[in-house]
Amino acid sequence: MGFSGFGTGLIFVALLSLIYSPREAVALLMIMGTLGSLMLFPPATRHTLWRETLPMAAVAILAVPLGSYVLLTMDQHAMRRIIGIVVLVLSILTFRGVTYTGPRGLGVNIVAGAISGVVAGATGLGRLLVALYFISAQQPPAVQRANIIVVGSSMALFNLIILTFAGVVTIELAVRAAVLFLPFAATIWLGTRFFKASTAEWFRRVVLSLVMVVAVLTILA
Repeated sequence: MGFSGFGTGLIFVALLSLIYSPREAVALLMIMGTLGSLMLFPPATRHTLWRETLPMAAVAILAVPLGSYVLLTMDQHAMRRIIGIVVLVLSILTFRGVTYTGPRGLGVNIVAGAISGVVAGATGLGRLLVALYFISAQQPPAVQRANIIVVGSSMALFNLIILTFAGVVTIELAVRAAVLFLPFAATIWLGTRFFKASTAEWFRRVVLSLVMVVAVLTILA
């Protein structure tokens, strides 16, 4: 997350949904994502292209409750498999370097925001869809990363609010998040240093390969 502004969900949700229920896994991801955003959001605002991110973030926030409804009402065993499938597909797309290459504009931003919001609410993985959209733009990497952080952080915060009011976020879950946050924050800091120093392409491919294995295990669980 510190390196690219996204990617946490692929590893986090896939692993934790094997241990906890999908609802708890997504809630933990939203807690970590929101806390992590506190580290990344302020510096990202200096590079953000607001005319693109504001409409997309607004629509994404409005769409998050639809995905949250699916997460909260669907059978959790079936939801675990859906998360595994989504993780596998998104990790393969990322591994192969697939990005959005179609037309861009306000209408496309709104559609991309709506889809990302629904996926974020249901699986916690909307940030990666945002990334696949923004990294194909003809913009400097710092701007792409900042746009991803701003839209992704907005979805994570709103999703966390919904899950809190739904009773998924409990004191016990908050304690788990607190235990996980220290190593999470440390790796965000390291990722930020990697972003400034190198492309770390080899690291990205190794991690994505491991994520695909975890995704298959999640589907079969």
